Amino acid sequence: MHLRPSWTLAVVGVLALTISSAAAAAPPTGPAASAGLARPVADSPALRGAVAPIGGVVPGLTGAAAQQAAGAAAEHFRSTRTSALAAAQLHTSWGIRFPINASQGLRATQSVVTGAGTTTTGGDYVYAPTAIPVGSACIEMTTAYTPTGPNLWAWDWCGGRDGVGKLTPMNASFLAAYTTMVNGRPAYSFDEHKTSTTANTWTAYLYNFTTHAWDVYFTSSGVYDLPQFPFGWDMFEVYTSVNPATGAGYYCKDMAGRAFESSSIQLSVNGTWTPATAANAPTDTTRPPSGSSFDCPALTFSMVHANDDWLDQIGTAPPATTSYEAEASGNTRGGQAAVRSLAGASGGAVVGYVGNGTANYLQVNNVNAATAGSRAVTVYYASGENRSVTLSVNGGTPVSVSTPGTGGWNTIGSVSVTLNLAAGANTIRFANATGWAPDLDRIVVS
Repeated sequence: MHLRPSWTLAVVGVLALTISSAAAAAPPTGPAASAGLARPVADSPALRGAVAPIGGVVPGLTGAAAQQAAGAAAEHFRSTRTSALAAAQLHTSWGIRFPINASQGLRATQSVVTGAGTTTTGGDYVYAPTAIPVGSACIEMTTAYTPTGPNLWAWDWCGGRDGVGKLTPMNASFLAAYTTMVNGRPAYSFDEHKTSTTANTWTAYLYNFTTHAWDVYFTSSGVYDLPQFPFGWDMFEVYTSVNPATGAGYYCKDMAGRAFESSSIQLSVNGTWTPATAANAPTDTTRPPSGSSFDCPALTFSMVHANDDWLDQIGTAPPATTSYEAEASGNTRGGQAAVRSLAGASGGAVVGYVGNGTANYLQVNNVNAATAGSRAVTVYYASGENRSVTLSVNGGTPVSVSTPGTGGWNTIGSVSVTLNLAAGANTIRFANATGWAPDLDRIVVS
């Protein structure tokens, strides 16, 4: 958590959030969509559809057992910067502060560090990320890297409980059920939103990739305990002490070479899920901080896509990534391909009516590569049904990519593919000679 006494926040009334998806009522863009088909659930890292269907309950410890398992990591998390505990260690963070008081929910896809570099030493703790919506939210979802390894927490901030309400070890079983690969890293997708205005009830969900449903993680109700403080998204927060052997925080060596990414960050504002932007989710600072201010000169902070995709890297420079909007004026659209507005898309629009013949296509121009070679290309799209799209680089042989239904035509999902780019400017053409492609939002090249 982060407490910033210099900020003030007036908590105002909020509107009840309807769980049913707005996307379900929206007409599909592609002419080939059939009426009456059941909406498929998206196995997608964005997972921006409604929380439906509801599945089971995520395994984990609750109550006193959760508190005991969290141990000293929870005591550090609870303390403020002015406490004796904080004075003995550097406690700092970088993230988002949410100024929109009407926000009633938060969604994101968060990478999980696995293998070497999952534990901390020297009394250090890394919380990456910790996330709580404004609007008197009860639950702060936190990935905590501790001396015993990574855990997922639901911190309960309502009714005077002020502690870990639920703890789930991020072990092999968790990774198998609740993560998928996003930009080359295992990542889980969570949704936290208000489920009762009367009781100020908030519920957090995780998407289960084995059952294709949202599982309930934790529910809490009551009076919010810290109305005097604003909260938001701490992409990277540490409690650290300097290791005399290295002159940097212990975690800096423990997690050397590891990356932490948060993507598809969304806010529920007046019942509508909206990507985090500079306007609705400004950062703590005007620019990414220096790793030295975190006692880790090797730590770099960057934004893959402002402000809904963040990347932190320890030990090596973050991979060069560039986002290209489908609707950008410099691109080429052929045949029926057309732009339509979509609030949930990164640039507020997507390109539809691509495919069903070679004449209808979208060509993204000036995709730059410093050197020739393979690049990971993540395609963000919306589709009310299972479709596919072909990608061809510089007029070469098309590569077909399956694009599962995302849960509705107003719901963004993503898939990744490896493409060979030439040095300099490239073109990537999206088409489908035999059927309709999904509506295209953007691509991220890394």
